Amino acid sequence: MFEEGSKKWFMLQVWRVQQVAQVITIVLLAINLSLQVYTFMDWREGSVFATPYTGATMILLILAVIIWGFAIFWDLKLRMWREQATVLVERNPYVKEKMSSKEIALSMLVYLPLIEKLGKEDPSMKASGEALRAWLMKALAQDANTARDLNEVLQYIGTDLSKVFKGNKE
Repeated sequence: MFEEGSKKWFMLQVWRVQQVAQVITIVLLAINLSLQVYTFMDWREGSVFATPYTGATMILLILAVIIWGFAIFWDLKLRMWREQATVLVERNPYVKEKMSSKEIALSMLVYLPLIEKLGKEDPSMKASGEALRAWLMKALAQDANTARDLNEVLQYIGTDLSKVFKGNKE
């Protein structure tokens, strides 16, 4: 139904909306709560809360400090982001066969040369090296974004793909 490129484009747009949705939701919640609380404040006459412009703004700032304080507690004490990252990896269907650009770079720079050197004397290591090389070549051939990201990683460390990975691309 959808081509691979259009699905990726759509999911990128969903991801972008999700990234700002968290912040916008909290901001809208705080504004809504501040305006709701302001309408119930009968004692506001003669104080900083007398007009909606200052009163609702003060309530909004108080709510922002409370939300921010809870966010710091969530980050530093509860450390929920660690478990979230673990769940993201466990629930990601691509984590089994699809390699990230950093994994490919690490495999090309460290593991593959080591396995191929050991494979000169050990047939099982040679087979492992051939399997790893085929997996890397397939990962690069299947996804142009991964290949582009790999080039960025290699440029960051000061090398390029042709120097690191000598093999026939299929």
